[in-house]
Amino acid sequence: MPGIKEKESTKFKRIVDKEVALWHFAGDIIALILCHILFLGKYRLPYHEIFSPLIPVQIEHMSVAIAIATVIILWLFAFYISGHYSNPARKSGLQIIGPTAATCFIMSVLLFFMLDNYSPIELTTNAISLSLRYLFVVFVFTFSFRMAIISRLHHLIITGKRGYKKIFVGNNQQALEILKEQKDANALRQKFVGYLVEDNESGYDMTELIPCLGSVSDIEELVNLEDIDEAVVCLNQSHHETINHVINILKQKDILIKLSTNINQMLEGTVKTQNLESSPFITITNHKIPVWQGLAKRIFDFVMAWTGLIISTPLFIGIAIAIKNNSKGPVFYQQERIGKNKKPFMIYKFRSMYTDAEKNGPALASHNDPRITSVGKFIRKWRMDELPQLINIIMGDMSFVGPRPERQHFIDQILPKAPHYAHLFNVRPGITSWGMVKYGYAENVEEMIERLQYDILYLENRTLVIDFKIMLFTLRTILNGEGK
Repeated sequence: MPGIKEKESTKFKRIVDKEVALWHFAGDIIALILCHILFLGKYRLPYHEIFSPLIPVQIEHMSVAIAIATVIILWLFAFYISGHYSNPARKSGLQIIGPTAATCFIMSVLLFFMLDNYSPIELTTNAISLSLRYLFVVFVFTFSFRMAIISRLHHLIITGKRGYKKIFVGNNQQALEILKEQKDANALRQKFVGYLVEDNESGYDMTELIPCLGSVSDIEELVNLEDIDEAVVCLNQSHHETINHVINILKQKDILIKLSTNINQMLEGTVKTQNLESSPFITITNHKIPVWQGLAKRIFDFVMAWTGLIISTPLFIGIAIAIKNNSKGPVFYQQERIGKNKKPFMIYKFRSMYTDAEKNGPALASHNDPRITSVGKFIRKWRMDELPQLINIIMGDMSFVGPRPERQHFIDQILPKAPHYAHLFNVRPGITSWGMVKYGYAENVEEMIERLQYDILYLENRTLVIDFKIMLFTLRTILNGEGK
């Protein structure tokens, strides 16, 4: 079995998504400045009077410039929360025209309401007509600049001056045919760092096309060594475990995956592809909620956690007195858990067990657990022991909704049996989760793995709507006293 071989770095300058996002950001600034100067010059709008409520300072002879700058900042913020600067290098003109038009339309509608209802001046032009013209001018300028950046980037990629570091996984008949479709061998070697052979499979020697770097079993070490951006996975489709293992490793590294499929699956309608090439691929990326939803979720968590903490202060005091009178030991219990990006943090709970509950080592709570105090049984039944985790939410370690955080002791037992558990580290853990709603508390590692399927399902489909649904289900669980 071949080991990992080092290879000289590719000749092209690597595409950095953050750098391309900065190009788009700078292009938007220039486009917005130009279109607002043009608009001001043509319609001679008194920007300072229109936007005076938004301007933080008043400076003589600079009121118009400050007004325009304020409006441009609002535009840039709107583009940001709409996800326009998220992986722009991987988007085509067709993929950006819709979102650009939608954001421009929404901002122009807001401008219309501002002009029609809140403007302190009399407009010589109809507000609706003015807003439509404004929409047209802003869209044309911003979209033109973005298309110029995308066209330039595509030209650099085609000419081999820019690119992503890619790896080819597999060396079967289909893999060989896909590589042979590339007419330029030099361009192929520049496009791919190399390929990996499938373990225990004879396959084909493709070293005339691209270098062999090792076997599939070495994939985790190799993608770290080469700092891979994309992977084309072309493995024997009957080897489901191998494919799952490869996808799991690549997704953990946030690598774009292009998984080969076959024409039969396409005809059966079981898969869809994102291209019309002769060799179809399914593109797999880590599901990330839109920027605005992530921002809204964090704001909601922060505001509701503070509100909950203030409202529940009398309850905190009552629970603290009951715990103190019921058994010896502290009121609060803190324990190290593993959170987002594998970062350890201290989780806070009301103590529901006797102080020597884990004198024989870490152990999960079970039904009728003798370690739980009488007060502990009550507060666990109604989930009140979780209330101090509002502090964790305020600190940013947790969210209201997300996979439950576990201790490293149990994570070390889960990962060998369920490597996909590592995907949970991509999001903040939560007080409640889809796994808690559908499965409940786990009493051992096997049950943790069974519950994992619900957390993975949430991870791949999470939205604000799903979060609210989970919170409603959790509220029902609390009202029914179904905790333990």
